[in-house]
Amino acid sequence: MDADDHPVEVVLKEARRFMVPLYQRKYQWGDERLIPFWEDVAAKAAEVLEGESKFEHYMGALILAPVDSGAKFAFTPTVQVVDGQQRLTTFQLFLAALREVARNHGQDDFIDHINGYLTNVPQSKDTDPLTRFKLTPTPSDRDLFHDIIDLTAAEADKKYKSLFWGKSVPKNRPERAFRAYHLFRQWIEDFVQHGPQDFEGASDEPEDAEDHIDEGITPEDVSARLEALLSALLDRLKLVVITLGESDDAQVIFETLNSKGEPLLAMDLVRNNIFHRAEKQKAKVETLYKKLWDPLDHPWWRGDAPNARPKRPRLDHFLAHMLVAETGQKISIRELYAEYRDFAVPKGRPRFENVEDELKLLERYAPVYRTLEGQEEGDPSLMWLGRKLTTWQVTTVYPVALQMGQEDVPPEEREKLAQLIYSYLVRRTLCNLTTKNLNKVFQSIAAEFLENGVSVASFKGYFSKKAGVSSRFPTDRDVRHGILNENAYAISPRPRLTDILWELELASRSKLAEQSDQPPNLWVEHVMPQSWGDDWPYEDGSTGRPSDDDGKAIARNAILHTLGNLTLLTGGLNISSGNKGFDEKKAKFAEHTGLFLNKWFTGKTQWTEDEIRERGERFADVAVSRWIGLDGS
Repeated sequence: MDADDHPVEVVLKEARRFMVPLYQRKYQWGDERLIPFWEDVAAKAAEVLEGESKFEHYMGALILAPVDSGAKFAFTPTVQVVDGQQRLTTFQLFLAALREVARNHGQDDFIDHINGYLTNVPQSKDTDPLTRFKLTPTPSDRDLFHDIIDLTAAEADKKYKSLFWGKSVPKNRPERAFRAYHLFRQWIEDFVQHGPQDFEGASDEPEDAEDHIDEGITPEDVSARLEALLSALLDRLKLVVITLGESDDAQVIFETLNSKGEPLLAMDLVRNNIFHRAEKQKAKVETLYKKLWDPLDHPWWRGDAPNARPKRPRLDHFLAHMLVAETGQKISIRELYAEYRDFAVPKGRPRFENVEDELKLLERYAPVYRTLEGQEEGDPSLMWLGRKLTTWQVTTVYPVALQMGQEDVPPEEREKLAQLIYSYLVRRTLCNLTTKNLNKVFQSIAAEFLENGVSVASFKGYFSKKAGVSSRFPTDRDVRHGILNENAYAISPRPRLTDILWELELASRSKLAEQSDQPPNLWVEHVMPQSWGDDWPYEDGSTGRPSDDDGKAIARNAILHTLGNLTLLTGGLNISSGNKGFDEKKAKFAEHTGLFLNKWFTGKTQWTEDEIRERGERFADVAVSRWIGLDGS
């Protein structure tokens, strides 16, 4: 048996035929495996484009058993895939999808290059026509897989049109390889069109990017992004390749490897590394473990962090956030063990005098993380911020919040920073500004805090240097414009819009109003419905339809989704209100809801563009006070 690690390129570039034995399963990877794989590749491709790739990413083991033809002259060497065929098949499906996106963009040289990793050039004595394929799956997958390699995407889609439901291939089809191929084409096209995305809060099922090509990208952009994805797969992903000898029993090894063992978490590797160094320091390992590590072994830490991407246990995300808080640098959770090793022992020299100090760092940050996650009673400002971040499904703020939770930060600074962070998220959303760079923004703020201290002044100082659209803190004027003109109904995930409207509800209440908690079943409702018609006349009494192309219909449709036309209702009232005329809706509001947002309609005799704009102006006045700006008190 021989074992070595290799980049995927080394595995696939040689003229070699990979045969999957009959006892192996057909291709099984579903969305729960494909999505993390894609996110790993896309994250590495983003690093390639930014020129900052630090670590290679290990994808597991590939166990091969040579067969007789491997030693014969003028035959293509053949190896049996004892373990790792699911990964190997996924690599091939990804390359085939990458080739098809390149074909869509006329990148012929790129297509030829990829073909070298999908097919072999048969040798003079090869007689099996399937030798030209790098990979030969089990018989149940073989025809479909080889069609994916041989046919264009259009030809494959036509041949396997029975697998589609509309424009997508459903999850429940048994031919999982075709769904993987289809999803990869969508994801790759989206990457080519829009560049790297922040996966926090991203949808598991991206929309079909092939239907809306962005004409703004250049051929140079296309080429660079395709090359980055190819480099990410071939050069940045590695496999531990184990080649069996003649005396090794492949079946026994396969069964042993596929027993139901529990995989190690990244933090398991970190723990082992820490206590291995503790033993070398002759520290009291059992005492240290019980005092400083044992709390982190609670099952809660091993559960998946519910609002963080990629899907990883809380313990892994906690460590990643802590490393950003301590270094101010970008940390890849996909290479968490390597990142921690690099932090704890940079360039071979320990950062800490002893392991106990290293463990106390974890002990210091852990309660703050638990407070943010709602698992521990802690500082009121951090508890409040944690609830807001949970509603907004944003965890990229956590490194900064961990810094805010340290003992040397005055409570009044902590409270003001929590409000400013929340305001930043809401203001950018109301102004329809991108949230894809939030991870970089808060990483940079963490670096600013490390350099200048955790304070409101440092926070404002960071934004005083950031005027670009991707990171700037919106002004009051920006917020007013966003509320009056932007499509607020498109805010996603929907709990964010509900939170915005609820905060406007609270701010609209008088001081004497009865206080109440947010009901659990609120829906966002258009006051004037999206399918308005004769029951919703214009101000001059005339009527129209949303499909009309005259100026009045266009103006109405433009303002229909703005915040001034949205309100909150309970689920039952939302259904019963529907598309009824304004008088009927107003009566329903008066009878069934006590929200101040809906008291606005009392006394109104009509609901037109002017009334929507008037309510929007009122919301704008409230918003700039509720979500403070950098100049707010």
